[in-house]
Amino acid sequence: MIVAGVDIGSRAAKAVIMNDSTIISAVTCDTGPESVKTSQMTMAKALEGTGLSLNDIQYVVATGYGRVLVPFAKENISEISCHARGITWYFPSVRTILDMGGQDCKAINCDADGRVTNFIMNDKCAGGTGRFLEMIAEVLNIPLEEIGNAALRSNKAISFNTICAVFAKSEAIAYLRKGVSKNDILAGLNEAIATRCLNLLKRISIEKEFSITGGIAKNRGMVAQLREKVGLEPLLCEDPQIIGALGAALFAEERCRGISTKAEAKVQYGYADGTGNYFVIIDTTRCDGCGECVPVCPAAIFEVVPDDNGHPKARVKEAVRKKLAFLCPGFHSCRLNLEVNCHSVCSKDAISHTW
Repeated sequence: MIVAGVDIGSRAAKAVIMNDSTIISAVTCDTGPESVKTSQMTMAKALEGTGLSLNDIQYVVATGYGRVLVPFAKENISEISCHARGITWYFPSVRTILDMGGQDCKAINCDADGRVTNFIMNDKCAGGTGRFLEMIAEVLNIPLEEIGNAALRSNKAISFNTICAVFAKSEAIAYLRKGVSKNDILAGLNEAIATRCLNLLKRISIEKEFSITGGIAKNRGMVAQLREKVGLEPLLCEDPQIIGALGAALFAEERCRGISTKAEAKVQYGYADGTGNYFVIIDTTRCDGCGECVPVCPAAIFEVVPDDNGHPKARVKEAVRKKLAFLCPGFHSCRLNLEVNCHSVCSKDAISHTW
């Protein structure tokens, strides 16, 4: 049984080909401006040396930000589900996952089957993401693949007031002009990012065993800081960047065997910043996709779309997630000022707010 998973991320595209539950090819490429061409190029690279063609692959599942644009995929599944499924293939005991991607970070809880039980993501800004570290590496004139080891050579981590991509870059430049060691600057940034990630993990639950996925998991300095902050030794696979694509390939294998995806439980949309926690939580096991929340929301943040199994479910629109607090007045305000709101019309009690 030959299957494949393709993960079109914001910064990198990955593909994994499996034959009877064994990985026979795995590649990572840069994400180009066009997701269709990126997916085709990445899959072509994955097929090199395998003796296979695209026609030999029985089922392809796509994931990542560009998943809906992969023309040869038979199905697309969220990257949260794929990371949970992929990491439990390596480590069945994992219950907490920190996925550090190109433009966001996600904290995920899963069960023994790799089913997502809870997750939260912070995608309001680029701070603490792969793109953020790329920017800092450029400022310090250090190759990206070397910044992790450089941070480990620090004698004294420099304190950063923020990890906002814009302000942290300015702070890094200011420290450089003062003659501060590049190693100390990187160590300080890693510490600030690790603190932010710890706060994100606390929004779900930090359970043994713990793993880190995504490209940043290759950064030894970052992993060391997270190990210290979280207080757990993270389980790391050989290439944590391909985990999303691996999970997609495993879902493709299940499809060939006639196994459907189990629905995710609670999905949290939003972010936390210096002014508070702004999350809308939708319990997808309760939501029946009635759509009553869509017309009553004054900010029009909801939509109803099919989930991974084709069942209608409410969700927060992708376009509004980074500015949720500016658009949604919050439950307490709606309850006081509106006769009906998303909570009152939801007969299944599937929607909740943190503000």
